[in-house]
Amino acid sequence: MSLLFSRCNSIVTVKKDKRHMAEVNASPLKHFVTAKKKINGIFEQLGAYIQESASFLEDTHRNAELDPVTTEEQVLDVKGYLSKVRGISEVLARRHMKVAFFGRTSNGKSTVINAMLWDKVLPSGIGHTTNCFLRVEGTDGHEAFLLTEGSEEKKSVKTVNQLAHALHQDEQLHAGSLVSVMWPNSKCPLLKDDLVLMDSPGIDVTTELDSWIDKFCLDADVFVLVANSESTLMQTEKQFFHKVSERLSRPNIFILNNRWDASASEPEYMEEVRRQHMERCTGFLVDELGVVDRAQAGDRIFFVSAKEVLSARVQKAQGMPEGGGALAEGFQVRMFEFQNFERRFEECISQSAVKTKFEQHTVRAKQIAEAVRLIMDSLHIAAQEQRVYCLEMREERQDRLRFIDKQLELLAQDYKLRIKQITEEVERQVSTAMAEEIRRLSVLVDEYQMDFHPSPVVLKVYKNELHRHIEEGLGRNMSDRCSTAITSSLQTMQQDMIDGLKPLLPVSMRNQIDMLVPRQCFSLSYDLNCDKLCADFQEDIEFHFSLGWTMLVNRFLGPKNSRRALMGYSDQARSSFPQGIMGGHPAARYRSQPTSGVPKADSHGSIPFCQWSALLPTWSCPDYKSRGVF
Repeated sequence: MSLLFSRCNSIVTVKKDKRHMAEVNASPLKHFVTAKKKINGIFEQLGAYIQESASFLEDTHRNAELDPVTTEEQVLDVKGYLSKVRGISEVLARRHMKVAFFGRTSNGKSTVINAMLWDKVLPSGIGHTTNCFLRVEGTDGHEAFLLTEGSEEKKSVKTVNQLAHALHQDEQLHAGSLVSVMWPNSKCPLLKDDLVLMDSPGIDVTTELDSWIDKFCLDADVFVLVANSESTLMQTEKQFFHKVSERLSRPNIFILNNRWDASASEPEYMEEVRRQHMERCTGFLVDELGVVDRAQAGDRIFFVSAKEVLSARVQKAQGMPEGGGALAEGFQVRMFEFQNFERRFEECISQSAVKTKFEQHTVRAKQIAEAVRLIMDSLHIAAQEQRVYCLEMREERQDRLRFIDKQLELLAQDYKLRIKQITEEVERQVSTAMAEEIRRLSVLVDEYQMDFHPSPVVLKVYKNELHRHIEEGLGRNMSDRCSTAITSSLQTMQQDMIDGLKPLLPVSMRNQIDMLVPRQCFSLSYDLNCDKLCADFQEDIEFHFSLGWTMLVNRFLGPKNSRRALMGYSDQARSSFPQGIMGGHPAARYRSQPTSGVPKADSHGSIPFCQWSALLPTWSCPDYKSRGVF
């Protein structure tokens, strides 16, 4: 078991060592790539947060119930921050590290770039002079191409000779023109890390230094002055970088004393010449420009031979040894010096680019985030205050609701009792009035004026008109006796209900209740339906001799007892005295039947016609064929 643990620990240790070695050997340029990826992610998250905040604020502002919580100004501010963050994100997506190479004509600027790229990308050497600004950057494609300033046409370039030919054939190119050389990343690993190398014409062939600086140098992270070690720094070179230092605060400047391989022919003077170049370059960087101190100057000045490095690296890429060919003595030292320059350059440009490209945007992002935070904090505070207010209002309204429910319950009980009392009073009034009208029913019958005829057709019309006359008369009399009192009671009850509900309404609604409650005229109708109530009434219009024995017995004893009396059962017949005898007459006669009492009203306040129909006068009509038989 211990052996197993020891082997596991050794494996973990080896993996950690390999990871550490990979981190050590990783290019410092990866620092910029990692920082760019990280800051792009941060701005993406920040943009999403601000977008969500802007949508939330806008929805809150549009909600009329939440109007005091946020303002239109806050919504516009957050939308403005969102636009700024999106703009910064677009700028960051295009950001890359940029190094600009300057120097006099034929000092080997293009050769230095080719040596750093491990390939002959730019035309260099005898007969090739850069006549415009060349911007070398990587592309994910497999074919190289050119992009000239002001044109999106991709000009295919496969070899350096084709590139040189294309540059010299374009008559529109001048010293201030820019040509982008898009080289495949697969051929130059240095270009994979968002690095752009800017080659320039000789600064001794033009007087347009100011325009060059404004156009090509303000966004550069590192400047490389390629000097000729066979001569000293010229005033033209110094003047250019003085102008750069005036435009930029403490620019990062490296000085490459190129063609140092020439010193191998005079080894006795090598150190002396090196010391002189070092003193002059240090004085230029420290005393004249003030971009570094003397302790840092040693890491900014190098003595190299770009031609040797390029040749060695091309041979290595082709599978041949680096030291092959005719190389001057001290090549390994100069190769190490160039590699040291590359290492210092990569460290400097990655740190500088992260600072120059991202620091300002990072500060701006923090300011925007803080501003949005303050707005959201104010929104949160306003929302908390609104919440407390709403809770208080809810409690108050719940108390008000409970009070109103209790009052409505009490009012409902009171009004139900009063409605019951009014209903009973109406029933009493209608019943009394109906009883009195029934006692006076003969008056209505006497007022009926229509000729009588025994014909069934005329008799039916006679009965219908009689029913209608009685119903209209009773309804009119009942309305005169009861409607005014009932309507007054109902109106009083309705007004009492309104007055009882008014205190429960909001103050603003109390004055409008008269407009909100419709005033409807209450009308009473008395539906007696005499024709239906008398539908089963069968009249007898046959002529009967009123003083005949049969009629007298039938009248005094009733049909049942009269039949028994006529058959000889007189002991069971009831004796009664006539209430009145009406003799026969050619016209119809009416006789009133005795009533057993006043009819009573039903639960609806109406007296069924079947109760008082017995009180209606009955009539008998003589047979017109027997007229005058008395």
